[in-house]
Amino acid sequence: MRKSLILLSTLSLSLGVAGAQTAAPATSPVPVTITDVPAGHWAKDAVDRIVQCGLIQGFPDGTFRGNENLTRYQAALIFYRLLQTGALSNCGMSQEGMTAVANGMQEVSTEMAAIASRLTDLEKLNADQQARIDALEAKINEMGTAAAGNADTAALTARIDALEAAVQNIPAGPVGPAGPAGPVGPAGPAGAAGVAGTTTTVTPAPVTPATPTPGTTVVIGEPSTDMSMASAKTLYAGISGGANFVNGSSNCINKLQKSNTPVNFCVSAGAMIGSTSVIGPVGARVAAQYQPGFNAIHADVNATYNINAGNLHPYVGAGLGLTSSQSRTAATTGTNATDTYVNALVGLDFRITDSIAAFVEGNGRYYLTNKGYGTGLSNVRADGTGTGSYDAAANTSTVRNTKGFGGAVKAGLKFYF
Repeated sequence: MRKSLILLSTLSLSLGVAGAQTAAPATSPVPVTITDVPAGHWAKDAVDRIVQCGLIQGFPDGTFRGNENLTRYQAALIFYRLLQTGALSNCGMSQEGMTAVANGMQEVSTEMAAIASRLTDLEKLNADQQARIDALEAKINEMGTAAAGNADTAALTARIDALEAAVQNIPAGPVGPAGPAGPVGPAGPAGAAGVAGTTTTVTPAPVTPATPTPGTTVVIGEPSTDMSMASAKTLYAGISGGANFVNGSSNCINKLQKSNTPVNFCVSAGAMIGSTSVIGPVGARVAAQYQPGFNAIHADVNATYNINAGNLHPYVGAGLGLTSSQSRTAATTGTNATDTYVNALVGLDFRITDSIAAFVEGNGRYYLTNKGYGTGLSNVRADGTGTGSYDAAANTSTVRNTKGFGGAVKAGLKFYF
């Protein structure tokens, strides 16, 4: 076992060792402090021991560097100190132990010489192999240089170039069937704004009037069945003719009817002006009628509500009015009296064109007074009797004013603008 340990230690050297010195050195080794082996390290005691024996003095900066590999030079230095300085004796090894180490190394000196010879042969073999590798690389380089200028190589390169050109000029084959559509890709970024264009004014071509076909009659102002523009015109003026209904005691007697049988209505003629749309479908109008019988004039102001139904325009309304006519209490003098009434109306316009309409209308009047014959109400005395006769002496103080309803109808034309 001791011989084997000595042999393993000696193999780490590149040079053989001939012998060992048994004498102790004249001086003791210089104390060294190792800085990179901390207290508590598992190899702390071993490192301190070999440093104390002088086998290892560490690196110049005071470090041990225990994790680095031991070079052959460092091993030679350790054994040199072991053999030449007698370091083992400084570590407490007896003279007998030192002699035993020297004898062991002497025993393996032959083996060490053989190992040294083998190492020399290996180094020579390694040098020969490196020389052969260098020669082979040089030969390869020479072959590459020669191939670059060879005519065959040039011809081969030309054929390769011609083949590439032929491949590029092969005509395309028939188009195969279209594959399935792929998914829609994301929208790309918006392009830059284009240059502003110039404004071009286009002059419309002159319109040539159509020439009527022979035998065709062109009617100017022919009524159109489309009244879409009729509602655009809301202002109007109108004329009318009609009749006012009267009570039997107030028959409409005038110069034209003196020789005729009395009737229960009085003819009238009138005019109006208004608008069908003051606020939406709500309009307003002012109307007046002249009644020759009893020299009566009826005037009223009404608000109307108009309904658009194509060519037909129904409407309703309400308002206040005045009637000025011959007085009942002063009939002999020919003076007039004024009566007030509340008016209600209902009517219907029929648009002939967008500017002309025919209308028919009915009025219901509730008179608040009955001072004149123009109201058409009955002549009632204070005692509740009445003959309807014209007796000035009897009417002086016995006629009373009786409120009541009266009515009228009229028809005519309206002109929209």
